[in-house]
Amino acid sequence: IVGWLLNLSQLVLSQGKKNNHAVINCIDTCMQPLIFLSKEAKLKFHFKHPSVTSCNLPGKCGFILKTVPSEAALWTLRLCTEKEDYNNESVHFHDEVQADNMHLCFCLIISCGTYVYPISWLGWLHSKDAVDKRHKCKSEHSKYYGWSDKSRFEVLYKI
Repeated sequence: IVGWLLNLSQLVLSQGKKNNHAVINCIDTCMQPLIFLSKEAKLKFHFKHPSVTSCNLPGKCGFILKTVPSEAALWTLRLCTEKEDYNNESVHFHDEVQADNMHLCFCLIISCGTYVYPISWLGWLHSKDAVDKRHKCKSEHSKYYGWSDKSRFEVLYKI
């Protein structure tokens, strides 16, 4: 978490200068991120790296992050780099895209606002404290305070 926060602070500090990060939204929305991450699945992103000046490949430039179920960890993600990973997909991959430059987050959209969480904090979103806070907000504001069908994964990408 500390490493992610340091990287996030670099992103925030760099905003006043030259914007050297891109926010890339996942193509698909997700209402249950922990369930999604606990099985083998693909997160698809549209992204044309600035160093790719022309592209004639079919589909849109982008990349796929694949969830890999693991007993050692809650989830593992892998950047798909092989041509076979992109067969029958709406995106294709360029070697300029590197996993080292990515920070995966979850963008939670609820009736009270939008919140972005590092992927490592997703367990907290389903904890008793988080659920209690959602119920408290619901009772105080008398309106639905739940996951939106527009919640999604995002990648902060260092360019």
